[in-house]
Formats: sequence, structure tokens, C-alpha cells
Amino acid sequence: MIQICITSRLSSLPVVVAYKKGYFEEFGVKVTLHVNTHHKAIMPLLDAGRVEAGEVPTIAYLQDSFLKKSKLKRIYKGIYLYHSPLSFYSRFQFKPEDLTRNKAYILPVPHQYSVERLFAEKFLEEYAPKNPVKVRYIDTPGFLEEKEFLKPSCLGLVSDPFSSPFLRNFQDFANTLELPILNSKSFFPSTLLAFSGDAVLKTGREISGVLLAVKKAIDLLQNTNQLSTGNLWEDLQLSHFYPHLRVGETKNLLNAHPLIQKGIFSYKGDATTLNPLLKDVYFRLIRRVIQPDAVKAAFDFDEILSALEPKKVFDVRKLSSFQEPTETKLHAPSQINYRKLNAVRHLIVDVNSVVLDILQGNYNSRLNSDETLQLDNRVKVLVNSMLDSFNAKLELQREEITELENLISILEIKLDRSAVDLQYSEEKYRYLFEFSREAIALVDADTGSILEANNQFRSLTSYTRGDITKMNIEDIILGNQVSNQLRFGTDLSSDTMLSLPDVEIMLKDGSKLEVDISFTSILLSPKKRYQVQFRPNSERKEQERLQHEFISNVSHELRSPMTNIRGYLEFFKSDTSLPFNTEHKNMLEVIDKNAKRLSFLIENLLKLTTSREKDKEAEVIEIFDPVPVIEDVIHMNSHLAKGKPIEWDLALKKGFFLRGIKFEFSQIITNLYVNALKYTFKGKIGISIRETNGKIEITVEDTGIGIDPNYKNQIFDRFFRIPSSDNKKIGGTGLGLSIVKSLVDKMSGEIFVESTMGEGSKFTIYFPKVNISV
Repeated sequence: MIQICITSRLSSLPVVVAYKKGYFEEFGVKVTLHVNTHHKAIMPLLDAGRVEAGEVPTIAYLQDSFLKKSKLKRIYKGIYLYHSPLSFYSRFQFKPEDLTRNKAYILPVPHQYSVERLFAEKFLEEYAPKNPVKVRYIDTPGFLEEKEFLKPSCLGLVSDPFSSPFLRNFQDFANTLELPILNSKSFFPSTLLAFSGDAVLKTGREISGVLLAVKKAIDLLQNTNQLSTGNLWEDLQLSHFYPHLRVGETKNLLNAHPLIQKGIFSYKGDATTLNPLLKDVYFRLIRRVIQPDAVKAAFDFDEILSALEPKKVFDVRKLSSFQEPTETKLHAPSQINYRKLNAVRHLIVDVNSVVLDILQGNYNSRLNSDETLQLDNRVKVLVNSMLDSFNAKLELQREEITELENLISILEIKLDRSAVDLQYSEEKYRYLFEFSREAIALVDADTGSILEANNQFRSLTSYTRGDITKMNIEDIILGNQVSNQLRFGTDLSSDTMLSLPDVEIMLKDGSKLEVDISFTSILLSPKKRYQVQFRPNSERKEQERLQHEFISNVSHELRSPMTNIRGYLEFFKSDTSLPFNTEHKNMLEVIDKNAKRLSFLIENLLKLTTSREKDKEAEVIEIFDPVPVIEDVIHMNSHLAKGKPIEWDLALKKGFFLRGIKFEFSQIITNLYVNALKYTFKGKIGISIRETNGKIEITVEDTGIGIDPNYKNQIFDRFFRIPSSDNKKIGGTGLGLSIVKSLVDKMSGEIFVESTMGEGSKFTIYFPKVNISV
């Protein structure tokens, strides 16, 4: 198992991509990734052999190369990870004369031995050669960069907009200065993948697999077309490795970022770009004379890259880069016999081991202690207690952070979805409002002022947008029909729906137009609006006139043949000389009852035409038991069920009484029962009667084709028939349920319908219960 230690900076992206894409497994290497906060924690882990590989700053690797170490303690180069187009950024554009030696400035860097540190020193030398300033360079983890950068004492930051995205909002000195260091257009090798000496000695072939996998990931990152279509951020879920970066920000970074296209992720690099920094700064920093050829050898990756070209696993120990370190003469540090050390040195060795464990992520590591009262053991006990307390607080903070991250993620998703839905709803509403076929105006419920009106309203009334914004709804609607119904400025918390037929409105030219108006309230907290629809009623009136005329003509035409039918029927019934048997007589009774029913329907059609005359002809009100009427209806219409596999479920309990006209009640049951028979091809039809909460409940239920829920509120309208192929085959006038609704209302009842497509329908009627003593 190869453990690779990386930072949470985007410079480690090739290693993360190789891990998430499964490239390590492709080359037969099992890898675990450990994310550390800082390069300073990775270097001692590599030096101690606690991890096999890690992301290290290029200059830190160079510094390590010239230290006298054994092969076991040495850090070996592997492959470049990140090249940065460095520049100097600041919160403001300062001038050389603004810098003073009396003030101590800070400048965040990824590592004391990093390209960014050398670049910052070189920049300040070129920018203010005659005015040297005091700058303290602070080793800063990636997630604290922005915080340190925004401090008042921070002079600036050396980085690029990819690894530090927040810098795009601040001053880039390369845009305004003509300094050699800022205009070199060079990409500086920032970090590389390095290996510990212990790993090289033990896992030579696995190391080559790691290098091949990372090289393949860099090739993928350079292919910006794949990134723009693959949506790398969402596919790989990289938030675990870069939690401090915003999701939207990282998407923009990874999707065809121009710096990626220019090659910031590259395993090939030109080390000569470092020469100005090394010549002027680095050698003075380490206070040691080193030959340029030695530096060149440290950054020579040609042998490793040539070995990786066949894309096959090999043993890196055969390469000279992993056999001969940079310095030709090395000597191992003296082998210390720790058994002869005193107690203090034992304590130092143990503490060092625990610190390395914690840097590696093992927060449960503790010092070995016993029950003695010696000073070193008492210190160990106190250190262990401190670590236990620290670990408990850390675990509690982790749980809180996890909960907050989950909550933030949920809130971000909901916020994004709500914003998109809101924008879509607003645009959709505005489009529907403006181009609706109905004339619509939006009115303030507080004052009655017209806020907006759509194109159809402006065409109907000839008012312009400028006219409308200066008008009140009562300026358009004549009379006091609206003010009596709606009181503007009161009761703004409740919904309002109001329909006003035959209302006159004033047009722009002074003429009048008769329309139907409907008000619908829209609650937009804390405001309330009315959406007012205007429909010219001339077409509606003409349709009503033609409808009444048609019904009247049809009814009168049906009366004459029906009179003849009933006359001949009475003749047959009264002629005793005709040889009728019992079955014939039953048939004549059925014909007689249906003829009476048809006559009643004709009378109802005539009543529809004379409803405006408010005919109040006296009718005989009866108190009757509904069960015999229901049984009679079932008997008269039994012939409609012939040939259908239908079962009847009748639960008719006698003893209940209703008030009304018995014949009209029979029309209610007849229409519901006949509909059930017509629309049920097989299954069951049920009729029941019972008492519920002091009312008589009558249900007619079937297992037929059901009612489309889109038309559920229209089935009681006159002449309405659901548009379907089944309805066309079955036929009908669309008056049955309309008559049922009007007769139920006349008997002070209520009717409800439940239906499911393909499963059937259930009509439930509630009538007031009448005691027999009344």
C-alpha cells in the first residue's frame, strides 16, 4: 500500500484525479491519499519514512538534495505536478515610496523554501531597490491564504488566479509594472511529487506505477475539451480534498480554464526559469556555495520521463536518478544507541514519534507511560492528558463541521433550486400574462390602482401603458358594482374570488363596452394584488340565445310525436279485447313509464328556456321513502344491462324519508344509474342508502372507465361531455348530470364525486333527513 500525502491546494489536483479516476489501480498500485494542511508537515513524514510519497515544493526538494543524508533519509524526485505563472498581488496599488522601514510587513508563502518566497524577494528587490523593507514570510496553508491576505499588515501575496481564485478581485502588479520578474511570461515549477528513501528501497515497481498514473492524470487535465464536457467537479466529487473552495468557483476553475490550457499541469518543465531566483536569492538564503551543474542535475527529469514513455510498470531502482543522489559524497549521521540515552532524550524521541503520527493523521497516538513517579513519566502522563483533551475537542468540532457542511450543502441546493424556479416562474408568468388571450389587469388591493395590464387589455380598451399606470380600476368600471363587492385597503390577508357578469367599462374613446369581470387575489407578502380578467359578453349572450332557441324548438317538436305515442299506448292498455299475457303487460308498463320520463325531460328542456321568466308554477311537495323509487328505476332500466357481465351490490334500507317531488328524485337516480350502466362494461354496480350525521347518504358506485381528473369540475355543466373515444361510441346529450345537480340543489342536497381513471366512479348525495311525524 502506497500512502501519498498531499496538501489541500489545487496544485495537488493531478494526484487527486488519478486517485478518483482509478489510474493507480490501472497500473496495479494500491494507494491511499492523506490530505495535510501544509507542506511543512509532509517533509518530516517523508524524511522519517512514514509516508511513501508526497507533494513538496520544488525549492524545498532542492534544499533537501544538498543536505548530507543517508539514502534511507533522502527525498527522491519523481515528477513535476504544478507550474505557476507567478505574479504579485495586493489589496491596493502601493508605490515604492509608500513602503517604510519602520513598519513590519507580513507576506504569506506556501513554504519557507518555495518558489513563491524567492519570487517575492526578487519582486521587492526590483520594485524598491533603494528602499528595502522588513518583511516576515509566514508559512500559510492554502485554506488560510485569503484570511492572511486580507490582514492590514499583509503587503501582498505571490500566486496565480488558479491556485488562489480570490486573487482575481485584487490588484495584479503585472498589469501596471514593467519589471523583468513580472514580464518574463515564465511558468515556474512550483511543486513536484517526491518519494521517501525507504519507499524507493522497498517498492521500486509500485513507485513507477504511481508515476505513470499521475502522468496520465496530467494528460487528462491538459485536455480542456474533456473537462468542459465531462464536468469533472460533479463527476469526481472533489469537495473532500478541497473543502475551502466554493463549489461554483471550482467548477469554473476546472472547466476549460485558460491556465490549464496553457499547461500549468505539466510533467515537463524548464528549470532555467528558476535561475534568476536561485542566483540572486537562494544561494544567499542557504549561505552555501553550490555549483550550477549540481542544481541542473537536481532538476533533470529526462531519465524518469523517458522510462515512463512505454507506459509500463518498471523498477525505478534501476534508474540512476534513484541510485546516485545529487551530492557525490554523502555520509550517514552517526548511529545513536538510544538505549544509552538518558530519560530526557527518551522523552524527546517518543514525543517526536507521536508528532509524526499526528502529522500522518493518527490523532490517537500516545506516549508510553508507566506508574512510576519519575519526571519523564509524569510529563508523559500530562502530555497524554493534553492529547486526549485535544482529540475530544477535535472530534466534537469535526461533528459540528460535518453537520454544518451538510446543512450548508442542503441550503445551497435549495437556494439554487429556488432561485432557478423563481426566475423561471417569473419569466413564465410574465410571458403568460402579457400574451394571454384574456384581457388581464393587475390591481393594487390597497388602493385599487392599476399596476399593469397585458397586451389584450390594451387592445380591448385602447389605453396605453402610460394611461394605465395613472388610472384606478374604478375609473374604468362604471357604477358601484366593484366598490360594493371589494373594499380596497381592508381584509388584505384573505383570498378573494369574485365574478361579476354584465358590467359596463369605459373605453379610451368614451364609448362603453359590456363585459364579464372576474377578480382573483394574489398574495405577495406583504402586498396583495388582484388579477382582473375582462371578457366581452356579446359572444356569450349570442350563444345563450341560440342555445335557448334550439332547446325550445327541439322541445316543441318532440311534444307532438310524444303525445301521439302516449295516446296509442293508452288505447292498447284500455282495449280488453287484445290477447295480452302477463309479460306483454309488463312491457307496456315499462313503455308507459319511459314515455312519462321522456315527457318529463321535454318539460325540463322547456323550463331551461323559460328560466329567465322565473316561472313559479306550484308544485306538489311529497314526503316519501326513496327505496321503492330506487327499486323502480332499477327495474325499468334492467334491459340496458343485458349481455354485460355485471354484478349488483344493493344495500337499500327502508324507513328513511325525503322531502321533494318523487318524480324528480327518480330522475336523479335514473341519470346516475343509467350512466353507471353505460360506462361499465364489466364489473360491479352498487347503490346504497344509509344515515350519516343526521343526513341521508345515497351512493351510486361503479367499476367503469372513470372520469378524467382534468374534467372533474366540468361534468355538471350543461351540454358538457368529456372528449374521448368512449364517449363518442356511447353517445349522449351532456344534460344528465346537469339535471341531477339542479334537482339535488332543489331538494336542498349536496352531491360529490370520486373517480379514478380505469377503476370507476362514485357519486355520493346527501339529503336532509325527514321524520315521518312531520
